Amino acid sequence: MLFHLIFMSLVCSGLSVESYGRDFITAFPENTVYYNPQESYNTLQITAFYNDTLVEITINYTKVFHDKLRSGQTKIVHFPKYNEQFQFTNFPLFARVNSTQKIVVLWLSQRGSSVQSNVVQPVTNLGKWYSIPFINYNQMMASLYNMSDQLAPDSWRYNSFRLIIINAENSDNLITVQSISPDGPKAFNITLRPHKLYQFQTNGSEIQLDSSGKVAVLLTHPCVETAGCDCNMVLSHVLPRNLWGDTFLVPSVKNLNTAWLQVTNTTEVRLKGVNIKTQQFNSSELIPFPELKSASQLISSTNKVSIRLISPGFVLELIPETMFAACYLVQMNSTEGEVVIIAETAHKNNVSIDGKLLQFTNWKPIPYSNYSSISVSLSGTHVIWHPTSKIGVYMFETMEGGIPYGSPAVILNDDPDRDGCVADSTNYMTNFLQNNIGPGYLWIGLRRSLFTSEWYWLKGNDSKYSVSFTKWANGHPDIPQKALCAAVSKDSNKEFSWKSVSCCSKLRPICYKQGKYFSDITFNTLYDNF
Repeated sequence: MLFHLIFMSLVCSGLSVESYGRDFITAFPENTVYYNPQESYNTLQITAFYNDTLVEITINYTKVFHDKLRSGQTKIVHFPKYNEQFQFTNFPLFARVNSTQKIVVLWLSQRGSSVQSNVVQPVTNLGKWYSIPFINYNQMMASLYNMSDQLAPDSWRYNSFRLIIINAENSDNLITVQSISPDGPKAFNITLRPHKLYQFQTNGSEIQLDSSGKVAVLLTHPCVETAGCDCNMVLSHVLPRNLWGDTFLVPSVKNLNTAWLQVTNTTEVRLKGVNIKTQQFNSSELIPFPELKSASQLISSTNKVSIRLISPGFVLELIPETMFAACYLVQMNSTEGEVVIIAETAHKNNVSIDGKLLQFTNWKPIPYSNYSSISVSLSGTHVIWHPTSKIGVYMFETMEGGIPYGSPAVILNDDPDRDGCVADSTNYMTNFLQNNIGPGYLWIGLRRSLFTSEWYWLKGNDSKYSVSFTKWANGHPDIPQKALCAAVSKDSNKEFSWKSVSCCSKLRPICYKQGKYFSDITFNTLYDNF
C-alpha cells in the first residue's frame, strides 16, 4: 500500500478538486426583494485547517474583517443588508476572502423564511468558460399548479433568473456574453476591473460566457414562487465547463415531491437514466424526474454536461462522479440537517462520520450502478470520510415552509487515507528516486510475518496494512529464512523494483511526514459582525 502510493505519486496526475484554498470571491445576491422590511442575514462561515491562519475579508476593496483562526475553528462573519447585490450592470459589491493557510468558506443568506446556503469555490476551481441554461420556471410552475405562466407586465424585475459575473483576477477581464433566444443569438462584451461584478437578467436565454481570465458565476433568483403567494431565493454557484462530467448520482432529497432535471450541454447529447429513454436534449428542456421520491438515481450522458435538480423553491447543481472525493466537511445551521452519502456498494460499510463508522444499515442500492446511498440526520459540524474509495456527499436543511435547501458538501481532500479524513496529507520524500542517484536500495516499510510468511505494510504508529500492490524484481521475494523485509531500488532503469532482504541490512529508509487528520480537530464556532 505505501509503495503503491509512492509509485503513483511519481507517475500519475489527474483531476483533483478540493473546496479549500487561500483565495475566494463571491457576492450576496438579492434575497426576496431589496425593499423587504425584514433584516437580511448574510454570512460567510470560514473554517481554518491550521493554527495561526490569518484571514482577511474585503468588500468593495475595503477591509472589513481581519482575524487569526485556530486549527478547526469556524468564524461566522455577518454582513449587513446593504451588501446585497440588487443593482443591475456594473457594481462593486464583491466579497473577497484571503488567508495565509488553507480554509474553506460556506455562504449563507436568509431573509425571513427564505434561506439558501452554498459552498464558495476557491479561485483555483473557477474557470473562463461557462454555459448557463434558460430555466423556464414560470412554465414549470404553471404545469404544476394548472395556472397561466404569463406574469403581469409590472413584474418584469422578477420575471427571470439573473446572472452575476465576478472578475476573480487582479487585472481587467474581458468577458463575451452570448445569449441564444428564440429571436436568435445576441452577443455583447463586458470589461470588468479587478474583482468587480456585473449582474443582468437572463431574459429567457441560454447563455455562453467566454472570458480572458477566471470568473465566478452565480445563477440566482430573488423570489421564485413555491406555492400560492410564497416565494424564496434560489442560488447556484455555476461550475465551469472544465468540471462537467458524463455520469451523475442524483441524491434523493426529503420533502422534494416534484422534481425536474435541467441539462446544460454544448454538443448534441443523449441522456440515460431510470424512466429516461435514450434521447436528445437541449439545454433549455426541463425533464420530469418523479423517480427521485424512492431513491437516488444514476444519470449518464454521451458527452460532458452539467445537470441541475430543480423543484419549486429549489435549484441544486449536481457534482459529476469525477468530482467525488475521500472526505468532506458538513456544517449545519439548524438542528434538522440531513446529509445524503453516496458510496460504492461493496465498500459502503466503511464510511465514517468523525472518528466512528457509520452504523446505519438502511442503505439503498442505486439502480443500474455499483453505488448505494443513505440519508443521515445531523446537526453541527462533522467530517465524513472513506478510507479506501471516493464518495459523494450532499448537505440539506429545511426552511420553515418545508422546502429544502443546500448544496454539495465541502470537499476537504481528494485522496483516501486509511487513518482518517486528511487535513494535511502524508508527504513522501521521493526526490532521490526521481533524481536517479545511482545503485542501491532503500527501506519501504514492507515486512513478512515470521509465523505465516505473509507480507504486510508497517507504519510508524505500528499499524499493519495488507498488501494490495507489489513490484518484485525477478527472483524475489526470496524464501522467508533469508529475507523477512523488503527494499526498493533507487535505479529508474530497474523501474524502482523491489527485492527481499535481511532485516539486519544497513539501508536508508524512504521517509515520510505523518499526515494530520480532521478527526483530531475539535471544531468550535465564533461569531463576528462588521
